Amino acid sequence: MNFLFKEDTSLEDLGEVVSPLKDLRASLEESLSLTIKDSREIRAIVKEILHHYFQVEATDYILNPLLTITSVMHSKLYHLLYRLKADEPIQYILEEAFFAGHTFKVTPAVLIPRPETAAWVACLRQKIAPPDTILDIGTGSGCIAIILKKYFPAAAVDAIDISEEALKVADYNASQLGVTVNFIKKDILTESLPPRNWSLMVSNPPYVRIAEKQHMRANVLLYEPHVALFVDNDNPLLFYKRIANLAGYHLNANGTLCMEINEALGEEVEELLHDANFKQVALYNDIHEKKRWVMARF
Repeated sequence: MNFLFKEDTSLEDLGEVVSPLKDLRASLEESLSLTIKDSREIRAIVKEILHHYFQVEATDYILNPLLTITSVMHSKLYHLLYRLKADEPIQYILEEAFFAGHTFKVTPAVLIPRPETAAWVACLRQKIAPPDTILDIGTGSGCIAIILKKYFPAAAVDAIDISEEALKVADYNASQLGVTVNFIKKDILTESLPPRNWSLMVSNPPYVRIAEKQHMRANVLLYEPHVALFVDNDNPLLFYKRIANLAGYHLNANGTLCMEINEALGEEVEELLHDANFKQVALYNDIHEKKRWVMARF
């Protein structure tokens, strides 16, 4: 019996329950299977829930310890599952996401960091010499700027975003993870960059065309910030054009520009950068073998 969603029992009446880990895990998975069909996704979500609320580690799944579930914890789990059934992302519910081996605070003001992005940042680390200065355009949660600062601790890192709320989240993350990043509020489409140059410029800008909404999942469309996701169908390279132009003025000689891209627009981005006089322009596959990031030198 799934005690988490037993409709005829009030949460207050449940009292304290001592449950084996496998039973709680099974109850959570059963509840999530009502709305989520991908079993791997269900297991990943349950793993996050158990780690967040019960500090369950990998060895615990083998040892199968007993977990004490109080009425307060019942209430938390019940309402968490209710929100998940409404397609709310687990990262926003728990207010945290894992990225490049670290835990980041996330809110609906920022995109949820993706493992694909962490992978290209890690790959970038292997492909370039340590930069002296770094600029992250559209920093969101600050995940890229912060991890690059950890990878290259001697570099001075600046990060820009249009959203004041996103910058608050990013600043909190930098403080929690013990790095110094200079966060700047700016609209790169209408405002100039600070009067200095960088040896590495990176960005994960909005690149999803409005027409592609129909292929996206509800948990993205309903909850993640559209300003960080979407561009008009008739101008999908809007941000890439602007960033390439800015890089022409602010990227050091032999500096590197690296951007995440829409897999369907790789050739167009590549051509745009060639036209902007970049050299060594190359597209790279993400962890799913999709053309998802581009690197070029100026």
